[in-house]
Amino acid sequence: MAIIKSFTVLLLLTFSIQVKAQYFKVSAIKETFEESGEYDFPVLTGKTPAQNLINTYLQGKELEILPGKQKISIFERVRPKKGSNQGVTILTYQVLVNTPKLFSVEINSVYSSASLNEHSAINNFDAQTGRLIQFSDLVTKEGYETIRQFIIKSRKTRLSNYLKTLKNSANKDESVIKTYSSCLLEQDRDNLNLDDLKFQKNGLLLTRSTCPGLYRSQPVEVGTDIYSNLLSNKFLEPYLNEYGKCLLATAGLKCTVPQNQDLRKGVFKGKINQLYPITLLITYLGEDNFRGSYFYDKFGTATDLGGTINQDSSLLLKVSNNDGSKKQEFFKLKIQKDGSLTGSWTDGKNTYPVELK
Repeated sequence: MAIIKSFTVLLLLTFSIQVKAQYFKVSAIKETFEESGEYDFPVLTGKTPAQNLINTYLQGKELEILPGKQKISIFERVRPKKGSNQGVTILTYQVLVNTPKLFSVEINSVYSSASLNEHSAINNFDAQTGRLIQFSDLVTKEGYETIRQFIIKSRKTRLSNYLKTLKNSANKDESVIKTYSSCLLEQDRDNLNLDDLKFQKNGLLLTRSTCPGLYRSQPVEVGTDIYSNLLSNKFLEPYLNEYGKCLLATAGLKCTVPQNQDLRKGVFKGKINQLYPITLLITYLGEDNFRGSYFYDKFGTATDLGGTINQDSSLLLKVSNNDGSKKQEFFKLKIQKDGSLTGSWTDGKNTYPVELK
């Protein structure tokens, strides 16, 4: 009991320090375009490897461009083109945590097309390495599964109650009922790493705006609280691994990021055929599929990718031809013990080796 109390005190001390301390210097890039919208985006101004990785991931994911590769504006790839109303029209951010151990930032955007689509994502980075942090990094494998089952049970209960409300409504919508009935069936497959992870004084908040299988699709209705779980410090303590305990509670120590042979979200850099420097971003990671983009460093603009994870941990990434072109490009990669990726790139005519770290 005394250990739990001391751990909780350390957590509270850590987060009280986080509110005041600002480890990274963050500069806001602000632009307003009369025809398109308003944009406000964070850029870490230092040149350390960690800062470079954080800037690369955020700009590559949200702005579809590598740092320093813009011609006029860092927003030129995502804002509506002249004469069009399709694109990102609002972009804002909020730094949530900025300490020597953790940098956490929330990015909010509005995409305009036939309708307005809002999106929000919290990105947590290890401040020493620039590596993205996901929930499973903080807990033991057994702890992750125990917490996953606890959260699934909680969400299934709330979703079942919500469905009863929908079915008893005088203005019930059968399409919505069908959608959330499907969500209930999919709930047992829930992956907590798909949640937004928010570090708070009283624990960790796991939340998302969609149910399993509805990535960035239909949002949970306003006023419901189906996919939100606050895990208190006391609840978490038995399940944290050494990295989680260090990151959350131990002051003055460098936390060692655990290595494993699983694919993870983040930045991978390397070369095709030992000649062409590229950057690969993994931005969404499901159970057996993932999405991202890659950039030739010389040009710095994104090419979208979709991928599958095979049972032998090999990866197949295919260029997503969103522009309707018939361009065929594939990466066939294997995850190494240190987390790096090796394999090949092909366009159907030429095949070259690839190494990414």
